[in-house]
Amino acid sequence: MTSSTPKDRQRRHLACIVLALTGALLMTGCTPAPTGDELYADAEQTYLSYRELANELQLEYHDGPWEVGSLGSYGMQPRQCDNDKGYYFTLNRNVWLDGSKREEYADIAERFLKAQGLSPARQVFGADDNDGQILQVIVRDEGDYELLMVEFRKNGNVGISVDTACRPGDAFELSDMLFGGVYLSEGYLPTDVEAPTDPLFFGITPGDPQFVREDPTPTPTP
Repeated sequence: MTSSTPKDRQRRHLACIVLALTGALLMTGCTPAPTGDELYADAEQTYLSYRELANELQLEYHDGPWEVGSLGSYGMQPRQCDNDKGYYFTLNRNVWLDGSKREEYADIAERFLKAQGLSPARQVFGADDNDGQILQVIVRDEGDYELLMVEFRKNGNVGISVDTACRPGDAFELSDMLFGGVYLSEGYLPTDVEAPTDPLFFGITPGDPQFVREDPTPTPTP
């Protein structure tokens, strides 16, 4: 039986330290956050996946334009989470339908979300004779979603809100890769309406805004 040298023992000791540190990282989830192309690829997959589900949900109610509401509600801008160590996406859409069908619409939302493997819950705010009554179907902290809510009001407003689960990565680095430091309000994202049948895209081309508002032609003064 050969005896180990001091160098052999040192190498085995270092190997044990590396294995212990690797195990600790795996157990605590403290793996390095993705950067660069890896961050972009993960974000693109996250974005397209949640947008496809949101669009399919919208199509259950209306295949035409839905209100975006504001630039921050569009759904592509990464926001910080997990003490600024991660990012998430948030989206809001609204459309006006028949307010008398709220219960039927809520049933549709529940069936759709359950078919996606989620566990929606229904809740009601306000009295039944109150014009401001709100009916909500909600998924919280499940799967890829921090929040997924469909809201139905007696005035016919149907709203969809989505917050994706926090993903590892720097929101500012991702934003720079997506938008290149341009002013998004200059027509780079839809800010008025968008239909669930419109093509999905991820990121923009600086200098080539695709959604510039066209000012209406002024009416000649008689």
